Amino acid sequence: MPSYFNVMTLLTVTVISFTVLGVLYSRGKIETMDDFFTARGSTGSKILSATLLASFLGVFILFTPPEAGAIGGITTIIGYGIGVASLYFAFLVISPKVRTYLPEGSTLNDYVLKRYGFKMYLLTVLLSLFYMFVHLIAELTAIGLVAYELAGVPLLYTALFVGIGTLIYTAYGGLRAAMFTDMIQMILIVFLLIMVTVGIVHYGGGVGTIISSAKTNAPDLFSFRNWGGIEYGLTLCIAVFAANLFNQGYWQRVYASKDNKTLRKSLIVCIIIALPVMLITGFLGIVSMGLGIGSSPSVALFSLIYKFLPSQLIVAVFILALVLVMSTVDTLLNAIVATFALDSQQIFKKVKSESLLPFARMMMVVLMIPAIFIAARGYSVLYLFFVADLVCAGVVFPIFFGLFNTHLSERTALVASILGVVSGIPFFTANKLLLAFALPVIVSAAICIMSTLTAKKSNDLNKAKF
Repeated sequence: MPSYFNVMTLLTVTVISFTVLGVLYSRGKIETMDDFFTARGSTGSKILSATLLASFLGVFILFTPPEAGAIGGITTIIGYGIGVASLYFAFLVISPKVRTYLPEGSTLNDYVLKRYGFKMYLLTVLLSLFYMFVHLIAELTAIGLVAYELAGVPLLYTALFVGIGTLIYTAYGGLRAAMFTDMIQMILIVFLLIMVTVGIVHYGGGVGTIISSAKTNAPDLFSFRNWGGIEYGLTLCIAVFAANLFNQGYWQRVYASKDNKTLRKSLIVCIIIALPVMLITGFLGIVSMGLGIGSSPSVALFSLIYKFLPSQLIVAVFILALVLVMSTVDTLLNAIVATFALDSQQIFKKVKSESLLPFARMMMVVLMIPAIFIAARGYSVLYLFFVADLVCAGVVFPIFFGLFNTHLSERTALVASILGVVSGIPFFTANKLLLAFALPVIVSAAICIMSTLTAKKSNDLNKAKF
């Protein structure tokens, strides 16, 4: 296992390297608030593909897909993968329409304000802030746990190093710095993931030996008739799809793309790469549990890594985890601050435009401090994630249905959202997660569709009278 000194050295070198790169790249390029928050129309398909992927593929891919595979098996990771692919597919359909509907926008909140009004807009702002802040804490907590498991590094040290380093280049260079570092980080992520996977296969005795042993010990995990796995996979599919549509970091990148053609091309690349990454990491979780290596599903992949890989490759895994965290933390941090700064103009009318950029940089520091200290406590944020996902599941249909139907009013969308969320709460408290996430979507969708059909019929009758 790597020593405490080696892990701290790797942590320091990696964080400083990306901090310097981000600052140097964005030097002299941030002249306006729009440059800082959206980098509007400046990004080609290569950087856009890399930044959309790196923003999504946080350190959670080393924890959540393997845990899902270890618990539910092959059907669960297929469901999880479909959820990820459908998220990018949804952006493929929705985001060009949002850009066309509101070319001057910066985040999803701008679209909601124009399409519906202040009440629905305020709900979206609060929901997206809650989801992104929880995600930020989760990423810092995860990398802290990795360093602690490797060499006993206190969670606070890791959270401080990663949090402050990312804060420096993001506060200085905004979205441009985040997207540039994402491109480099994505290259490293792909290379290191391949290295780790090949290493496990090689040191584990080959694909055939590993799968055969795992199937013998845990045949249920490989069964396509495992209803528990199917249910868990469907739950993750809905949760991932609904919640990530409220990640304002993605919407900033939607507006950063040069045009809709570039955006569509980048999203197709994301689908092609993200799906196998999720399936591979999930399958490694199945193998870990099948071989009886992992005592806990939450660390299934790391149990497999510690069992088979030599110390040099374990170091590569730590670097991979660091890069994954920084690629997501800079996205979340910039998106949270953009939401605070840009939406404060709408919520607090007296805020002056010239003060927004200094305010945004100050807010980055203010937000990072509690995130670091909460992450250092090592709390489980899974429950908070599920709460955020539940609310997102109830609101997602009403928000985007308005893009395709002009008859949906703000009042109907708001009622549908609230009733959708409420419908899932009893099942959520009873730990029936599939119903808890599916019912809010079904209820909110039914209310919106019935209301718009009624409104259309009423309008047709009125026209017929005249």
